[in-house]
Amino acid sequence: MRISPPQPAEWVLITGATHGIGLALAKECLRQGMGVAAVGLPDHHLDLAQKELSAFPGANVRAIGLDLIQPGAIDRLFEWLQAESLTINYLVNNAGFGRGGLFENTDWTEYRNMLLLNNQVMVELTYRLLPHLRACRGGILNISSMEATLPLPYKTVYTGTKAFVYNFSLALREEFRYHGVSVSVLCPGPIITNEDGLRRLEAQGRRGRLLVALPEDIAPAAVNGMLTGKAVIVPGWLVRAIIATSYITPRPLRMRILEKLFSRYRDTPPAVGTPSKARNLAN
Repeated sequence: MRISPPQPAEWVLITGATHGIGLALAKECLRQGMGVAAVGLPDHHLDLAQKELSAFPGANVRAIGLDLIQPGAIDRLFEWLQAESLTINYLVNNAGFGRGGLFENTDWTEYRNMLLLNNQVMVELTYRLLPHLRACRGGILNISSMEATLPLPYKTVYTGTKAFVYNFSLALREEFRYHGVSVSVLCPGPIITNEDGLRRLEAQGRRGRLLVALPEDIAPAAVNGMLTGKAVIVPGWLVRAIIATSYITPRPLRMRILEKLFSRYRDTPPAVGTPSKARNLAN
């Protein structure tokens, strides 16, 4: 006879839970005894992630494949939550993607999808889950970036979306404190989320690890920060130092330095091919 694992006291809904930061956060939540409702694109990565998460001892995992920017997707998500009888205590708005290059060299469809996923989906999920979160006095973790405080030339739209996440989260935190709902924002530095990025990191040796991190490196601090109601979570002393330095550097000088750092994009030709399929993955 198969014995089902005991039901957890709390459930967390994580978008973009099949890759990168989202998958690492899901694993950390399971380690801390929470049930995980995972949302990702309806492809083989979702099946792989579900198997990997379900392998945790006593894991309670539910998964659904959705392209969150498609019309009606969020309605279907809430219908699924109801069908699964899941009461969500924590929401992790992780789904998102970015792109670098000259502003005019990216197709408008790509920008539109980025704005929809990084910002609109986050706001709608937060809005619609608020009654449930208020009832259980839960919490929200929004995934921003250190780039939210560094408006990067050649990553104009992406850094704009992450600045929105950052400011939205801090403002909402003040409103929601009267509802008993905590809002936290995660601002990591560069994260390696695929094998190609990992190979480049290993080739750089110890120097490359100073700023760049792996998803599992930041997941414990992120989940603990969410559970304890920390306002801004910035993993890594060097990332914190860079952000602090940016605040005291005069803006014209800061922008010139940032442009120089990413000037390799200045003469990059437009990308050829279809828009990215990285939607609903990790930031």
